[in-house]
Amino acid sequence: MLRPCADIERMGYPVFYLPVDHTGTVNVGTLSEYINSDTRLVSIMTANNEIGSIQDISALAAIAHSCGAIFHTDAVQAVGHIEIDVNSLGVDMLSASAHKFNGPKGIGFLYVRIGTPLMPYARGGGQEHNMRAGTENVASIVGMATALKKNVAAMKDTASHLALLENRLLVGLSNANIRFLRNGSGMHIPGILSLSFPGYSGEALLHRLDLMGICVSTGSACNSQKTQISHVLQAIGLNPELAKGTIRLSFGRNNSESDVDKIVESLQQILG
Repeated sequence: MLRPCADIERMGYPVFYLPVDHTGTVNVGTLSEYINSDTRLVSIMTANNEIGSIQDISALAAIAHSCGAIFHTDAVQAVGHIEIDVNSLGVDMLSASAHKFNGPKGIGFLYVRIGTPLMPYARGGGQEHNMRAGTENVASIVGMATALKKNVAAMKDTASHLALLENRLLVGLSNANIRFLRNGSGMHIPGILSLSFPGYSGEALLHRLDLMGICVSTGSACNSQKTQISHVLQAIGLNPELAKGTIRLSFGRNNSESDVDKIVESLQQILG
């Protein structure tokens, strides 16, 4: 069943969240089943920021358009890391953020296809083609454009390097007889790994690795009363015990094979 978002429904239009399969992928058939002529907007992430799964955006956009809906994709995790062509994807809108491709923090962009209806974010001035009044942050915009150009130019080499690091980590963990499960789809963003370690706490792993000089994140958010499982891990139906033992690793182009070896050795010390 689709889950309605009550907060947005109170604003005047119902919003529903589509389910995903165990790899975090939106099934094309699922969208076809639930979309209808009343649907006004479909918004789907190009790639998930936690498990890295990449969606079939062109097929999903085609279904949205067949019912007269506008299609937007959150490509924040994807732009600068995989090839993005708004024409081949067929999207009406696409959002991106500079810090994800080594640009300045606090700046991003929204692609809007000509003819797509869009209300101004802030009225009162002619900036951003009359869509957003106010002084533009020119320095950050230039920095974003420069960073994107550099990232795209090195994208293929970077992807190959990250694939090498990923494989070295997975092989290293297997050779060390460490039990783990990789979450997500085979089609994933280079360098992002969501790993579950049966019988262990992701929060404990995070803190132990931090003391060893290794920065990872976890799919759970702790407070003094309880540990909450990430909504992403819940959505893919991951066993709660596995979900609690999940950490997220993110490699970049400046990481080296020695960094990977240190992670393997550290995990071997902790889990051995």
